[in-house]
Amino acid sequence: MKTNFITSIILLFIVSSCIKEDIDVPPIVCDCPPQSQLIGTDSIMTGTYLGVPINGESEKVYSSLQKLGDTLDLKYINIVGNIFTDLIMLQDRIPLYQSIFLDEQKGTDTGVQISFTDKQVSNIFLNSGKNLAQWPSGSNAETAIRKGDDVNILYSKLLKIKQISAYRNKFERISMFTKHMKTKYDPILKNSPTWYFAYTFGNKLMDVVHIDFKDGKVIKIKVQHYQRY
Repeated sequence: MKTNFITSIILLFIVSSCIKEDIDVPPIVCDCPPQSQLIGTDSIMTGTYLGVPINGESEKVYSSLQKLGDTLDLKYINIVGNIFTDLIMLQDRIPLYQSIFLDEQKGTDTGVQISFTDKQVSNIFLNSGKNLAQWPSGSNAETAIRKGDDVNILYSKLLKIKQISAYRNKFERISMFTKHMKTKYDPILKNSPTWYFAYTFGNKLMDVVHIDFKDGKVIKIKVQHYQRY
């Protein structure tokens, strides 16, 4: 069984057409995923699935999913609605995630998507699809996020970038949707209505697992079974 960031990217395309809620998901810049066909769905309202119990508290659920790391190679989970409007809330949080998106409330082509690999900035894209070496493009090293930057210095750089009037509105909507499972639990996860992840098995099979929460406790687990081509 295998799960990785590419699977998470595929999953975002699938889930964006399946989740019905008012929360917008920013566009993901990547290669088109392989075609997949839904072949079945299971809904779990009682008992336990993959060590996750119905009515389980979010922190304990997170711990259970971390234990699946070796079995499913579960590196990331996706967090619905993990959106911030105040940069101060990101202090000490950014290293816990795999990416951060910055944009205006209305959503723009110049919103920025920054992703991390091995605790360093690995990719910087605009929502338009433009690949950047740094953001903002014309700033110096002190006031720009660059590929190769240590993830632990991003917060201090973002504070400086927010002071630049031309980019201040890009901090109206800050999203961190992809949680790195090798890092500690973030208490804000209990506010999310849904966590989801995918894992593959065999050559062409993939399960997408949605864990739905209410008041920080699991109320439903939905498993969608896909055949990949």
